[in-house]
Amino acid sequence: MIIGTVVNASGLPQARLMAASVKRIMPETTIVVCLVERYPAEPLPDIDWIFTARDISAYIGFHDFEGYMFKFNSLQCATAMKGRLISYLLKAFPAEEQIVYLDPEMYALKPFSEIWAMLTYYDVVLTPHHLEPSAPWDCSREIGTLQDGTFSSALVGVRNSDGGRRFADWWVEMTSGDFYEQPRGLYIDQPYLNSVPIFFHLGILRHPGYNLAFWNLHERCRALYWVEDQYFLTDRTPLRCVNFNNFAGLLDNCMNTYIPDNWVYAQMWKSYKQELESLLPWHAASSWSYDSFYSGEKISDETRLRYREAKKHRSMEADPFALSNDRIF
Repeated sequence: MIIGTVVNASGLPQARLMAASVKRIMPETTIVVCLVERYPAEPLPDIDWIFTARDISAYIGFHDFEGYMFKFNSLQCATAMKGRLISYLLKAFPAEEQIVYLDPEMYALKPFSEIWAMLTYYDVVLTPHHLEPSAPWDCSREIGTLQDGTFSSALVGVRNSDGGRRFADWWVEMTSGDFYEQPRGLYIDQPYLNSVPIFFHLGILRHPGYNLAFWNLHERCRALYWVEDQYFLTDRTPLRCVNFNNFAGLLDNCMNTYIPDNWVYAQMWKSYKQELESLLPWHAASSWSYDSFYSGEKISDETRLRYREAKKHRSMEADPFALSNDRIF
């Protein structure tokens, strides 16, 4: 079994915490990290392999790496690299039948039994953002899902089969940013997953114990309990993994709005933050290494957009990181 994740240097503490949680309950699992930075990282506990995004791209035969990286900000690049990491894992570990991508903010609590079972039959396994419809007068979540995607890319299972490899190659191509009408939301990879049930042999993981996150804390099937020193959901459903993505403070806000009296989740979130804080001193704060030109000048969002548009019309021979914001593409 292999679990991979994509992260920049500032997210290595989260990746270490995710890896440690997986190793505690699934010790035979191999953990692979794709580091989206110019320079490699030193070996880290519980992580078996750390490869740079450049190394992975070279292995799968993807050229023009600098041109690819220049088009995206750090969040967009991390999401776009997910498909590339999956494609790499399928090729580099041909003896491994089951590959799972997890976001670095994921935290495992029990073995992923349902995923492993589904990947013996399906080529792709995805988890929906929501398992229950909202009330008709409060459909903001459904509207948001139309933009951000029905399925969460924080957890993606792929079987090492012809169909699984076709899916990975397709996802790499769709998130390349080299053609018109790309998704304009924060998560450029997720909207494409809406088409997976049509194009590929997909298993939809409807188990509420996976991917508990700020966007689904309100669902009745995900009411959280602490029983006999274990976390359970409604009807004693085991909690497999939690997504502690707190982008823009949304997790804290949703807790205060939807479950202000749920001390069980509050305690779990507090414990996670304490574990994370214990790792921060080992990782010095640093800016993203692909956020600046070689000269040190910070790349503006407008420059990235101009370059991305120009690349749709013609080949760009020069290394964009050797240029400046004044360059006319």
